[in-house]
Parts: sequence; C-alpha cells; structure tokens
Amino acid sequence: MAISLKKKITFEELVQENRQQILKDKLLMEQIEQNLESRMHQTVRKLDQKKIN
Repeated sequence: MAISLKKKITFEELVQENRQQILKDKLLMEQIEQNLESRMHQTVRKLDQKKIN
C-alpha cells in the first residue's frame, strides 16, 4: 500500500480527497457557467432594448 510522505495518508484517503476536490471544482464550474449565461442574457436584453428605442 502506497503512503504519502507529506501527510502519511493512504492511497484510498488520497483518492477520496481527490474526489471531493473534483466535486467542489465541478460545482464551481457550474456556478461560473450560470454566471456567464446570466450575463449573456442581460447583454442580449440590453441590445434588444437599444433596437426598440
């Protein structure tokens, strides 16, 4: 069984930490995506308003 020298954790623990980090990163990416979509829609609305006026 491989053991990390830094924290003396097992490979399984390392994999578990990695999974948790991946899930956090995935959530962050989803939030960023929603932000971008929201901004895009706002910009489109502003452009539409300018066309109307």
